[in-house]
Amino acid sequence: MRPNEALCGSGGELVMVRLTVTAKDLEETLETLAELDFPVNPELFHRGAETTIEFPAYTGKLNRIFEVLQDKGALETVSMLAEIGL
Repeated sequence: MRPNEALCGSGGELVMVRLTVTAKDLEETLETLAELDFPVNPELFHRGAETTIEFPAYTGKLNRIFEVLQDKGALETVSMLAEIGL
């Protein structure tokens, strides 16, 4: 099995989703993610008054993620293959 085959499934390609929010929006954003109908296990990176939220997701879920987070800031997605350097 090639590495890229392991990162693709029926839900699409696995990507890393990133969103940077202000401290005042962090709790509400995390609550919004918790309400999605699929599991989200975010990592948080605090930098001053901002926090970057990162989590893996399949491309088939991106429309829903963008929909619920559209007013939280600019979302970025990066291929997991690029993320791990393959």
